[in-house]
Amino acid sequence: MNRRWVLACAAAEAVGMAAAAGAARASESTGPVTGLGLVVAGGLVEGSALGLLQANAIHDLVGRRRPWVLVTVLVAGLGWAAGSAPATLSGAETDGAPPPLGLVLLGAVGLGLVMGAVLGAAQAAALRGRVRHPWRWAPANACAWAVAMPVIFVGASTAGATWPWPLVVGYGALTGALAGTALGVVTGAWLPALDGPPLRHRAVLAFVARRRHDARSGWTGLAVTGRVSGRTVRFPVMSAPVGTSSLVVLPGHPERKAWWRQLRGQPEIGVLDRGAWRAGRARVLQPGSVEWSVARSAYVARWPRARVDGPVVVVDLRATADGRDEGPAEVGPGAVGATPASS
Repeated sequence: MNRRWVLACAAAEAVGMAAAAGAARASESTGPVTGLGLVVAGGLVEGSALGLLQANAIHDLVGRRRPWVLVTVLVAGLGWAAGSAPATLSGAETDGAPPPLGLVLLGAVGLGLVMGAVLGAAQAAALRGRVRHPWRWAPANACAWAVAMPVIFVGASTAGATWPWPLVVGYGALTGALAGTALGVVTGAWLPALDGPPLRHRAVLAFVARRRHDARSGWTGLAVTGRVSGRTVRFPVMSAPVGTSSLVVLPGHPERKAWWRQLRGQPEIGVLDRGAWRAGRARVLQPGSVEWSVARSAYVARWPRARVDGPVVVVDLRATADGRDEGPAEVGPGAVGATPASS
């Protein structure tokens, strides 16, 4: 989905910026009223292209496309036109010496943060009821537009005021494509977080996998499949070794977490071990048992500042018949939800 999303954002901004640049250049030879209409029309084309192509790229999340397209046109299109950015991109001359490039780029970052947050919040409202965490889309767009807007402003600073109309339109399309690619890459990284773990969890998991940490050494990842939803969620956890081939994990704030409740009945889960997902069998231990005391002692020995007074999860890593660790290259959702192996 991310590749399709990036291509959609790049294509939308290429079309939108070409239209906006052409409209702004055409407005230079007209009266103020007609010129304003052309600039607004260019902004509406930009917003419409962005809304339509984005909605098509993530139609499974958006559902009804009309609300998404409408808020995108209103915020992105009219906001862009009101800010007269298309006129800047067209290379319109200004009185006096131009401001320093550093100041221009700083202003572009600030404009991107504000406009992106507003646009992201408006689009998040269209996602309500469709995803579990729609409001994460606001900071995603704020970060993305803070990157994309300087690209547009760099294009504005290098566009020639005497360039012919076709070159202005082509340069606007190129600038839009680059800015849209940046927009798509940044927001695309946030898309899975709308209906899953936050982006920071994915970043930690990527770091642990890249460093090829041993699952029992202190940091690992778990892949838990919901018993009702059938959805597999992957997230990082702190771990501690217990026994010869097991590890213990503490569910932080267990009253607010649901993942450990899915582990009753000793199901198989995925464990991130040495850069690969492998199978393990989980056991939830409650305070008061001897096993819980042993697991608690092991966890506190690894993490002395941890407060352990609630349930803990012990994961027994699967081993082959001859006692060697079994480490498949990948444990997908089907393998994670498989029938537990016998002891």
